[in-house]
Amino acid sequence: MWINSHWGKIIKMVMKKKCDTLLKGIVISMDQERHVFLDGYVAVNKGIIESVGSISECEYESDNQLGGDGFIVLPGLVNVHSHLIQGCMRGMADGTTYEERLFGFYYPMTGACDEERSYIASMPPIMDLLLRGVTTTADDHFTHLHKRSIDGVLKAIDDSGIRCRMARLTINDKEAVPNGFREELDEGLAETERVKSEWENDKISVTASTIGITYCEPDQLIELWKWTVDNDRQFDIHAPAVLDHKYLASRRGWEGGSFEWLDHVGILGPNVISAHSQNLRPGEEKLIADCGAAVALVPDMEQVLGLVNFDAKKFLESNVTCGLGLDGPVVAYGHDLWTAMRSFLTAQRMGDQHRTMMSDTQTKWTGDEVLYGSAEQALELATIDGAKALMMDEKIGSLESGKFADILLIDRTSESHLTPMGAMIANLVYGNGPNQGAITAVMVQGEVVVENGKHKTIDHGEVVRESDHLQEQLLDETDSRQYLRKRSRFTWVQ
Repeated sequence: MWINSHWGKIIKMVMKKKCDTLLKGIVISMDQERHVFLDGYVAVNKGIIESVGSISECEYESDNQLGGDGFIVLPGLVNVHSHLIQGCMRGMADGTTYEERLFGFYYPMTGACDEERSYIASMPPIMDLLLRGVTTTADDHFTHLHKRSIDGVLKAIDDSGIRCRMARLTINDKEAVPNGFREELDEGLAETERVKSEWENDKISVTASTIGITYCEPDQLIELWKWTVDNDRQFDIHAPAVLDHKYLASRRGWEGGSFEWLDHVGILGPNVISAHSQNLRPGEEKLIADCGAAVALVPDMEQVLGLVNFDAKKFLESNVTCGLGLDGPVVAYGHDLWTAMRSFLTAQRMGDQHRTMMSDTQTKWTGDEVLYGSAEQALELATIDGAKALMMDEKIGSLESGKFADILLIDRTSESHLTPMGAMIANLVYGNGPNQGAITAVMVQGEVVVENGKHKTIDHGEVVRESDHLQEQLLDETDSRQYLRKRSRFTWVQ
């Protein structure tokens, strides 16, 4: 018996299969059973994962081996909500009102972005995403004064190598949307079709959507949703948006919630993903769960806006598919999904505490309570659950045979906060992930686009210089500069 086993191992060693890349380390697969292979491997061929498992069972060899002892191998992270063009306004919303952010910065500055400027504006947040391990991002684009501004964003996406689901948003409400940004249905769908035909490939997909109920007349909103159903695409909407309740009451005579209204007009279905989705009416989460819609949780933005009642638990306990999003840099500031993982946990627990304190049946803390959520749950939201939320889980979100090789490789030994390894996932999440230099490789569809904390083809310094120059140009051309230092505590000397 020993002889047979011995020769079997020798034969396996001799007959190893060749693959393009072989990654080794602690493999956190995020597969259905959530396998973690403490001494594992991932074999990649032609951009596809061919095999995952324990190194002792590996039947593959490669001239290109990455990782080894001390490394962590993860599926690439998935950001389910962003507005990349807002990179030209990063941080400007600090200390401003909602109206100032929207009409003082967003509309004037993005409205001045043509295709070239949109490329420059969107590249910094794209780089942020990739350098921190995000391999797939969803983006919502609604800047239409320059019809080809979206082409600039998509060119930046294409040049960077990141995977993207792009939603082109058509908006037309005369009371909520400035002239020039409004589009009628035929015009919006024609442009969406153009963008789809010119930019779709195996990494980029395009859909039609609108911002939210407040920004689009009901008949047009319904037709946009029908287009997504007919084209087997996702419908991306902000609900409830900031002013939904006032809009529905004053203009539609509807006293219920945003999701109740969406259900009423018949567009709440399994292809819908809703961003934020806080401050719901009681029972609306059941509507979302029953129809199979998904929710993009954006805890970073909710905390920046001071939303103390953040609640993802009601969705997760109702089996609503949720992912983590980062929104736009004008409000959320950073594009770091590791921070969002921790924000999800802290915002939820603070929200739970707030709701307890405000309830009629207050209870004293005893020390026996178990806080909701875990680092493992947060990592699920940022990987496989995010992929499900974007209707892409058959292709990405976990390290499994047949899926795209979107992979993150981390050198754990270069980080003091990632040791000891007994609580490895908790250390990753609560430590806000690995530092940029510890991310030794970010792979998208088998191609390494980030290596040792640097993008392989994009000049980081040039991105910074062009971004700075663009913002100065935009501030000079618009009235936005008055808001920039309006509430500053500092004295700025030229």
